[in-house]
Amino acid sequence: MLAFIFAPFYIFVNLYLARWVLRWTGACHRVFGTKTFRVLFGAVYAFLAVTPLSSFVIKSPVWLHRLLKQMNNFWLGCLLYLILAVLVTELILFIARKWRKKDFEGVQRVRQVQGGIALALVCALTFYGVAHAERLYVTEYDIAIDKAGADMTVALLADLHMGYSTNPAYIEEVAAAVNEMRPDLIVYAGDIFDNEYEAVPEPERIGAALASMQSRYGAYACWGNHDLREPILAGFTWDTKDSEKNDPRMEKFLEDAGITLLNDESVTLANGVTIAGRKDPSRTKKVGQSRLTPEELLAGADKEKPVFVIDHQPKELAELAASGADLDLSGHTHDGQMFPGNLTIKLMGENAC
Repeated sequence: MLAFIFAPFYIFVNLYLARWVLRWTGACHRVFGTKTFRVLFGAVYAFLAVTPLSSFVIKSPVWLHRLLKQMNNFWLGCLLYLILAVLVTELILFIARKWRKKDFEGVQRVRQVQGGIALALVCALTFYGVAHAERLYVTEYDIAIDKAGADMTVALLADLHMGYSTNPAYIEEVAAAVNEMRPDLIVYAGDIFDNEYEAVPEPERIGAALASMQSRYGAYACWGNHDLREPILAGFTWDTKDSEKNDPRMEKFLEDAGITLLNDESVTLANGVTIAGRKDPSRTKKVGQSRLTPEELLAGADKEKPVFVIDHQPKELAELAASGADLDLSGHTHDGQMFPGNLTIKLMGENAC
């Protein structure tokens, strides 16, 4: 439903941006002002702009569906930065007009510079984003828990979102980095999949990479809000019957990879540490289930020893602490996903880290 509500806005924004780019290119060289160029540009722009819909509608052949999905993922990122770049350059031009008390609208050189700045911003942010996404970062946290027990190294992986944009080689790199840590425990804090099991490229190869991770006490996971079968249109989920949302292949995949799924369940490790995995609130609602409260989930835990909770969304932190949890391992926020989201995400959660 939200996709339909935002559709007119999406169309208007793209028409404005296409016209804006054509005005800039036309100011750069007369060739770009010809009808032939305008038609070619319009066709390419329209093709990219419609990928959210075409990738949703076209399911076969499989290679075309996957290609459209990948193009859609890149397009939405580029579109965001194109919008931001145009807003920034228009703001600069507005300030210049007020400062110089002169109308620059018809000055060709100004239009060339304005478009050049916008293009440079879009390219810089896009290329950085692609490179940033392909690079593996390992962040270390030192956490002190005032309870008896030996030190532990926990490898936390969250929001792998294995799907159309996943590179199996990247997952293999992740596995190598985890093994290099020699962890005592491996934790997957949800959103392992990206709504469609079919979207996982080379699942056997990726499964083997995950299975290759070694730890003293094993690997445990909880579900996230994307770990279910649910079509996505332009970033918005398309509702289906509750009975169709649970995809048994996802759970089988984890089982084959040696990962234990904790669905509102807890286990006690050999060192006495309790690890509990919560159901995701969004996923639970979509599949027509309910989940335990923090108090119910941790009722049987030995509070004299450390208690870890895996909960995809970092919510109910105070309630978890009051129920005896020492450490909540989460994901979900993506640190805002893309700039400028990283500047605002801290306003939306108790602990967005």
